[in-house]
Amino acid sequence: MRISALKASMGEFPARTPLRTRVTKEFEGAGYRRQDLIYQSWPGMWVTTNLYLPLKLPAKMPGMIIVHSHHRPRTQAELQDMGILWARAGCAVLIMDQIGHGERIQNYPWNREPYHSRYIMGMQLYLAGESLLKWMVWDVMRGIDLLLERKDVNPEQIILLGAVAAGGEPAAVTAALDKRVAAVAPFNFCSAEPEWGEWESTRCLRRSLIDQFFPWIISASIAPRYVVYANEMGWERYKDDPGWAYDQRVFAFYGAPGNLDKAHGFGDFPGPGECSNIGPAQRQTLYPALKRWFGIPIPSAEPDDRRPEAELASLTPAIARELKMSPIHELALKFAASKLDEAHTEMGKLDPQERRREFLKRLAVKLGNIEPNRKPETIIHWTKVCAGANVDAVTVRVEPGIIVPLLLLRPANVSNRPTPVVVAVSEGGKDRFLTQRSDEIEALLKAGVAVCLPDVRGTGETTSEMHRGLNSEEESAAATEFMLGNTLLGARLKDLRSVLAYLSSRSDLDNDKISLWGDSFTPVNPSRFALDELIGWQIGPEVEYQAEPLGGLLALLGGLYEDKVQAIVARRGLVGYSSVLEDQFAYVPNDIIVPGILEVGDVPDIAAALAPRPLLIENFVDGRNRVAAETGLHEHFAEVFKSYSESPSQLRVSSELEPNLAQWLLRKLK
Repeated sequence: MRISALKASMGEFPARTPLRTRVTKEFEGAGYRRQDLIYQSWPGMWVTTNLYLPLKLPAKMPGMIIVHSHHRPRTQAELQDMGILWARAGCAVLIMDQIGHGERIQNYPWNREPYHSRYIMGMQLYLAGESLLKWMVWDVMRGIDLLLERKDVNPEQIILLGAVAAGGEPAAVTAALDKRVAAVAPFNFCSAEPEWGEWESTRCLRRSLIDQFFPWIISASIAPRYVVYANEMGWERYKDDPGWAYDQRVFAFYGAPGNLDKAHGFGDFPGPGECSNIGPAQRQTLYPALKRWFGIPIPSAEPDDRRPEAELASLTPAIARELKMSPIHELALKFAASKLDEAHTEMGKLDPQERRREFLKRLAVKLGNIEPNRKPETIIHWTKVCAGANVDAVTVRVEPGIIVPLLLLRPANVSNRPTPVVVAVSEGGKDRFLTQRSDEIEALLKAGVAVCLPDVRGTGETTSEMHRGLNSEEESAAATEFMLGNTLLGARLKDLRSVLAYLSSRSDLDNDKISLWGDSFTPVNPSRFALDELIGWQIGPEVEYQAEPLGGLLALLGGLYEDKVQAIVARRGLVGYSSVLEDQFAYVPNDIIVPGILEVGDVPDIAAALAPRPLLIENFVDGRNRVAAETGLHEHFAEVFKSYSESPSQLRVSSELEPNLAQWLLRKLK
């Protein structure tokens, strides 16, 4: 059941197509030879690879695939060592570049630790309803196909080794899903503790927490085939991890305790025992199991004849031009566009009311749990009179452990009639509204309109002190929500809807005159950079800013799911999730990503479904945090204009900021 859930989270793999394997050059060394080759895992996806072979080919030999870490590509020294030593020992050893590394690099012009590449590709593939891990696993499966096309590779002896940092995940998942794998050693993977949310999506498998396919379950599912419980550092560090005991029990159940072994390095982390992939210390404890299970001899000495990394290249400029290797974002965009067209075609067959209901239903599935707490527990902590306004400091308890703090600013000099209210949300929270939108707030209060400033989870005073982007608490929270089958955007929508429920319960506020105002306070980027970099790790020559389109997205979604909302203002939102797939670089946070949203619709579809309620869309940005030009904006939102064709005065779409925002809101609230 757990592995079925893992399969479901991966989605359907593509159909097998011809590999079109091409050996681009060969090298003969002492006791081995190396083929530098390429193969096509599916149309448009080319894999650069080194295949190490014995100098004298046996009739049948083990086939090994080594999945490298996120530190370095396939040419790294430890990987060369393993290719050479096991080829000399009579094995066929395939070492490929993972997506985004080496000759398949997507973003940076250097190849060490391309974290940015994995971060961006993970978001882009999620939007398209795919996943980076799935694409990596498919490359490995096709690598197995490549080995088995050779008549001299023993189909009963396919061995996967997953290197210490993010190589273990694709190796273990491949072995769990592909019964052709006889043995796997997924380093740093088999722990009983589930990985918690972090920036690297391959470590945080979507739905892994809610569906409970934890690392140890994935590795144990491989029983009674061969598994090495492998760790980079000293075994003592992991002796208390119950994952090893769990695996032992599972293999004993199958009557195959001898098919489970362990390998490890030495020392603690950080320390001298660290490696980039799988070093000599780690291999020393791996050799005995490979000899016992497959008869692979233990080498008498480690290789000392590595080749310059440049020699191992599989591509030449001429071959690259001939193959026209598509960047990952282009392939993802094709996937997304096809799925989005299909969704539009299906929805177009429905009448308008049914179409809207179906769209809300499908979108809610992608967003996760967005149902509000209609009767949240609230506490008014204090009330003050400040600058002509009555200010309530309130906390709204959405669910256990989730408290939304808010300020409710009410006009001081109003009659006893309930007042309209504008609810303003942004990534920066209430403090940024008070400091940067004070004129608009003051104008609303003077006109007799209340203003509510909530900090939904992970925003304002509930946000992390760490930088945005990699390693922030919001990044971790977003990844954890994915593992729970939800999204952080959906959770924040739940918070906003719960706040609206609280406001609707107050007798001093007009429940029929509630508006949403989503905004952003981060600077936008120019049309071009001298050098693209990772947010938070920048060294120059320019500063790139990450978009914060949360406010605009929440305003649109809040209006979509709450019919009581009378008017919607969305500023500096995202022009479309598809825009995140239009370039190799993206400057959006992972906490606004919704896996598979482009299988249902995009931002213009959400906006179009708000008709005929008043809607102001302005200064929207694309996936690189650049303001969309007026002409492009109108073209992109063509469906929105169409949906407002019978009430055009209710819609304003502009690349510029409305100078009299308060007046626009006041007109629409009358």
